[in-house]
Amino acid sequence: MAYEVFQRTSVRVEQPALSFTTDGRIALNAAAVRTFRVAGIKFVLLLWDKPQGKLALKAAVRQDKNAYAVSIVNESHSGSLRAKAFLAHVGLNVPKRTMLPATWNDKDMMFEVTIPQEYLASKKRGESERKA
Repeated sequence: MAYEVFQRTSVRVEQPALSFTTDGRIALNAAAVRTFRVAGIKFVLLLWDKPQGKLALKAAVRQDKNAYAVSIVNESHSGSLRAKAFLAHVGLNVPKRTMLPATWNDKDMMFEVTIPQEYLASKKRGESERKA
């Protein structure tokens, strides 16, 4: 009998990463969830640095009116939050679920991610014509 090896469609990542989905969710991998658990983070603020093309998930308290709840599933060691309006605001446009490396900033209690320019919407339609 000739067996063939099944090619995995995903791999375990030991470094924190955030995935962005086409339906407006931000998913945290197991490494990112472990960091949030150790730090006791259940709510985050969504931050955007347009000139640098960076976004961040910064620890927040439940009472903050701008805080988003992070849903963490204990059994799967994954987490996510719905951020459709925020991702539309920054112009994020991914063709499929896209994972990007995240850097933990211990001083500011936040994950930072640099968004490649190819995933950011270019100028709004008609903007270039108005400047000409």
